[in-house]
Parts: sequence; C-alpha cells; structure tokens
Amino acid sequence: MEENKNTSTNQTSANKKVEAKKTKKNDGKDSFADYKAEFKKIVWPDRPEVIQKTFTVIVTSLLIGAIIFCMDTVFSTAYNGIIGLLG
Repeated sequence: MEENKNTSTNQTSANKKVEAKKTKKNDGKDSFADYKAEFKKIVWPDRPEVIQKTFTVIVTSLLIGAIIFCMDTVFSTAYNGIIGLLG
C-alpha cells in the first residue's frame, strides 16, 4: 500500500514539473543558451567504449548476414529442387 502512495507522490511531482515547463514563457522558441546548457549535459563515450560498441555492431552485422545468406541458399536450393521435380 505504501508503494502506491510513493508512486502517486512521484507522479504528482513529475506532473508539476511538466506543467512548470509548459508555463515557462519562451513562445516556442529555444534560445541558444538553452541549447548550450543541454549540450553540456551530454556524456560522451570514451575511446575504448566506442571501439567495443563498433566491434559489436560489425560482428552482429556479419552474423546476421551469414544467417540470411545460409537461409537464402537453402530456400533457393529447395525451390529449384521443387521446380525441377514439377518441371
């Protein structure tokens, strides 16, 4: 029961923050300072992390390519075999 109370309090505070942002006057235009402030919040990955993730993407792409190649070969052979029998 207490968990529900905490959740509703968190949701209420989150709703208040959203409403506060909506009432902020900027007439739909973001200033350069806003962009600069958001840019400073970005956490850039370090070099080893970029290398590791790049390696993961390349290996995953090669594996999926190999699986698709194998499936294409099997299905093409089966299709040509069926067409040859019905011929």
